[in-house]
Amino acid sequence: MEASLLSLLGFEKRPNPQGSAYVPESLKKLQAHQNTIGIADIAKRGIHARSANTVRSFPHVESEVDDKFTSPNRFRLSFDLSRIPASETLQAAQLSLSRVAMPEAQDGSNKHGRVMVYDIVRPGVKGRSKPILRLIDSKVIDTTKNATISLDVRPAVERWLRNQRDNHGLLVHVTGVRARAREHVRLKRGADEHKDAWVVKRPVLFTYMDDGHREMASAKRIMDRRARQVASRKNRRKDGRENCRRHPLYVDFADVGWNDWIVAPPGYDAFYCHGDCPFPLADHLNSTNHAIVQTLVYSTKPNMVPKACCVPTALSSISMLYLDEENKVVLKNYQDMAVLGCGCR
Repeated sequence: MEASLLSLLGFEKRPNPQGSAYVPESLKKLQAHQNTIGIADIAKRGIHARSANTVRSFPHVESEVDDKFTSPNRFRLSFDLSRIPASETLQAAQLSLSRVAMPEAQDGSNKHGRVMVYDIVRPGVKGRSKPILRLIDSKVIDTTKNATISLDVRPAVERWLRNQRDNHGLLVHVTGVRARAREHVRLKRGADEHKDAWVVKRPVLFTYMDDGHREMASAKRIMDRRARQVASRKNRRKDGRENCRRHPLYVDFADVGWNDWIVAPPGYDAFYCHGDCPFPLADHLNSTNHAIVQTLVYSTKPNMVPKACCVPTALSSISMLYLDEENKVVLKNYQDMAVLGCGCR
């Protein structure tokens, strides 16, 4: 049973993360938003994620190289993408950087700066050659603000996924009179900074992937879904039996022992369809022409054909946050997981 459920969710085996992990606030908000709209397409303002249905997060991998960068405003970021499944296709990639707001300058100096991110095409060799860098995005920043900065790094990630040996990381450079004076963009963990405080502020790379297991949501499907969400029909018959309709069914992940790797939601309303498909089929039973004909034949010759069945006619997606084997946080949208409407078919 568990193997079947895991296969449905795209897992060969049950993830077994070691300990807890910090879940970025942006992923929590995105997961809640996706469950509200109920579609598999990632819908995030400011990014064109195309057909993406999976978001993977990658924190900077600390190493001895970090110590070579003494300036707080110039730093190399390294991300291990080797565990991204080859079956997934990159649709977008963002580098997320946190900031510390600086007070307004008393001398009237320019409060603006610029953050630039480079793909390290080839690292330099000390005393022999300089690194080859490719500028892939830049943004003007107001140093008095502390809003998170998002930079488009898709060109670099695309190159890395084609060949993991080309992944030499990203170089981030912050410029500006005030930015040079002190740290504004958080790039490097402070010497005395506690790990729990740093995980909230550390740079994170988000990849928006398409796993190939979805269908594009058409305008008609979206409109039909919204119509069914607000529709309310009476299904109780005079003889006490109920006509085909949707019934409550809550799936609690704790019941199957998955609450240690599924971060959110703790469960979800799956619903199920049950009820009678009487002759003649009423309009509110959402029947097809074939079901109407089948019911007509059944009413006269019940031995010839079976009765029309009560089945789901509209399904919605759910969005899940979970931890993979490396304790990395993944957001994934799963299509056709919750019943929206039922009908006789």
